[in-house]
Amino acid sequence: MLANSVLGKLYSFWLCSAIFKLLRGIYRPFSRSFHSSSIIRFLGREPRFEHWYAASVTGRVINAVWAWLLRLFGRVMAALKAPAGGSVLVRWASGSHFCSFEFLLCAFFFVMFCAPHSLWSNSYALLGAAGLFGLYFLMSAAGLREPVSPVALGFPFLLFVIACPLSLIFTTDMGDSLRVMLFFITAFLLAYVFMADMADAARLERLMRWIYFALLATALYACYQRFAGVEVSASLTDLSLNAGVPGRVYSTLDNPNNYAEFIVLFTPLSVSWAMQRRTPAARFFACCGIALPILALLMTYCRSGWLSIAVSVLVFVYYLDKRLIPVGLVACVLLIPFLPDSIMTRLLTIFNPADSSASFRILVWQGVLDLLADFGITGIGMGPYTFANIFPLYAVDEHTTAVVHSQMLYLELPLEWGAVGFIGFMWLMLRHVKNSAFAITRSGDRRVKLALMGTCSGFCGIAVLSIFEYIWYYPRILFAFFILLGIALACLRSEGTNTFEKGACNAR
Repeated sequence: MLANSVLGKLYSFWLCSAIFKLLRGIYRPFSRSFHSSSIIRFLGREPRFEHWYAASVTGRVINAVWAWLLRLFGRVMAALKAPAGGSVLVRWASGSHFCSFEFLLCAFFFVMFCAPHSLWSNSYALLGAAGLFGLYFLMSAAGLREPVSPVALGFPFLLFVIACPLSLIFTTDMGDSLRVMLFFITAFLLAYVFMADMADAARLERLMRWIYFALLATALYACYQRFAGVEVSASLTDLSLNAGVPGRVYSTLDNPNNYAEFIVLFTPLSVSWAMQRRTPAARFFACCGIALPILALLMTYCRSGWLSIAVSVLVFVYYLDKRLIPVGLVACVLLIPFLPDSIMTRLLTIFNPADSSASFRILVWQGVLDLLADFGITGIGMGPYTFANIFPLYAVDEHTTAVVHSQMLYLELPLEWGAVGFIGFMWLMLRHVKNSAFAITRSGDRRVKLALMGTCSGFCGIAVLSIFEYIWYYPRILFAFFILLGIALACLRSEGTNTFEKGACNAR
């Protein structure tokens, strides 16, 4: 009580101070001019291009084919309804919660990311994504789900999808490129299913609950790894500069950097779910649970992950209450003396030019830039084997000849998919962040607003991490990325602020 009283008086003095009045006088005119500026009006305008896409020959063909398939399978489903209706199995499945599409979708997410790396096969993801997509399509044909056309994913998404088969023209290892293309087909199917099914706010909230507990489950496993002991790996840590840094946890994923990427993607969305709890006690304990994945992120000793989660937090807090940002910055500075020595050692190596990890990346990037000078328009094709076949000819150092990717998403995009893939993806992500930013301020449903804050923060964080890592090299992170994209598009659809009107989404 005494502390609250002292803080209250200090805050009152600050509000009455001349400095505060001066700063407020400077801020207000700029704030008004910014929100009414031509830049903001331009960014917030009606997205006409997507209307043109939906009305174009391509959009009409996609919608027509989709509608024809729905009608065809709708008739088949109607013909089978009478004989199948008497089946005991069908009656049991139709009344079982565990056979509902929503449960299957959420449980699939939970299992995919909680399964240990040694027990997981990416073929499970392909089969699961195909099965969920097929089931959703059949439910749409039967009238049990909204018949959402793939056009709803937007033109930039289509552009990136087109770039994938185009890249096969230039590959030097067709088998490996086809293998990687299956991973992207899986990711695209997952993006569609989550986008189509999660536009309902109640379903979205239940999915976020599964994501929250999946994040906590992996964090608990990471804590177990710390107590059980993780071997220090010279391939993951510069041992000469990181004395005293223990083995880096990786939880259910293959690599500590992969696990850090998963945490950065889904922690903001989990915070959004925790803040939606209806009672103060439930909100308090749910928010306290987020400490577990943050602790797990610290134990990964992934420096880019730490920086990325800081960016995610900054974006989230900005939309939650920007007045908390100065308080948070001060709290972070005051926390520094209490950090463990191993974390301080790891942080200080960021600024050390002798760090082998940073110097290795720079050498790889130099070679990749030379490679892009020759293949930046067409790309070289998908897959690590194609990269490994060509990169040694451009490597600037003999220690980098064995690498299988560029160590950065933004370099890998034009390198594998060429200019078309790079433009499509960057257009897609920048537009999503822009649309989310406007939708957050306009949303009338608090659940959707918090979910948009979570997806936008997650993508801003992973955008920073993508500077230092090729995050899609590990397929489960590729799937996670496109699942989050599907959730983000679902939020925009539910608010009616997606790339075009909902009427253009329906294929029936």
